[in-house]
Amino acid sequence: MSNCKKCLASGMRVHVLSSGFCQECQSELEWKNAPQVHRGQMEKKARMQYYERGEAYVKRKWKEKYGDASTEEVASYR
Repeated sequence: MSNCKKCLASGMRVHVLSSGFCQECQSELEWKNAPQVHRGQMEKKARMQYYERGEAYVKRKWKEKYGDASTEEVASYR
């Protein structure tokens, strides 16, 4: 039987997950990592909002300058 990597409890006494940790140690690690995971999620959300705002800005400027013209029409202007 395998042992937990952290507390070295045997597989006969606890359920050892595929990660090599028992359920108790795995949940403890997940609780310790929660702030980092949350920060990463918030950073991703902010990054996506930034890109969406940038895309909306570019579309608005395009509409002001060229109206409903397609990129092929604008390329043929020059």
